Amino acid sequence: MKIISIVFIFILSVSLQANEKPLIFNFGLINQSMDIYSKKDLNISMGIWLHEVTKDIGDIHMQLYNKPKKAAEDLANGKIDYVSAFAITFVKYFDTSNLQDGFTGRFSDFNKSRFVILTKKKFDVQSVKDLHHVKVGIQRNDEIMHMYTKLYIDYSKIIDYKHRSRVLLELFFSKLDVAIVPLNTFELSCDLNPQIKQKIKIVKMTKYTSNILGFYRKDFPKKEMDSIYEQGLKVFSTPKGKQMMNLYKIETLVHTELSELDNARELYAKYKKIKGKK
Repeated sequence: MKIISIVFIFILSVSLQANEKPLIFNFGLINQSMDIYSKKDLNISMGIWLHEVTKDIGDIHMQLYNKPKKAAEDLANGKIDYVSAFAITFVKYFDTSNLQDGFTGRFSDFNKSRFVILTKKKFDVQSVKDLHHVKVGIQRNDEIMHMYTKLYIDYSKIIDYKHRSRVLLELFFSKLDVAIVPLNTFELSCDLNPQIKQKIKIVKMTKYTSNILGFYRKDFPKKEMDSIYEQGLKVFSTPKGKQMMNLYKIETLVHTELSELDNARELYAKYKKIKGKK
């Protein structure tokens, strides 16, 4: 979330410079997907950075939300124009009739953001069905994978970690039976430590992703939406833009469609149904 937000602010500042009339724009960030960061430090640093980047070119306001429900209410009431969050957050707290398609930054290869189920190669495991009474490690804010684990994995315990890299290391040192992280996290760890690739294997690549999605409020003008996106694409041609994209590992900008919530919505419905029977 922090990565996408910083890139988005920069893109927005570029688009504002391209407009004859400064754009008034309010957007919300949800703390749920940033809980590994200090809220106080994030508010201060983002506030200072936002002021420096956008001074004299437009009126932009950032609202940091502790409660997704409040963000949903403000969007419905027109107090914010755009919201970034995980798919599951939109599914749980937002009325999608108040949303329309938006855009976000992500990897060019969509598969890199998909969650993978990992275990040790020494185990005779060919599919998720072969996992029995296992200790599963997941990053603290990967709520969608908590649901997935409870629905589809025979687990004995789910352990939360602050960082995904820590989840992998715990599996590597046999403190876990299963680790669930995005594919890009696994690949990066293998590049840094080839022994990880020698000892750990992918059991399954899920259809669920770690992507942050961004949506506009329903009545936000399409002309402004198109302008922001088009100017955002031009970031890649500027030295500062390329530097920022490389720094934060954002390879491209893409439109986000409401249909991207379908997988999370389906999983959440199954989870609520099973939970209701217990």
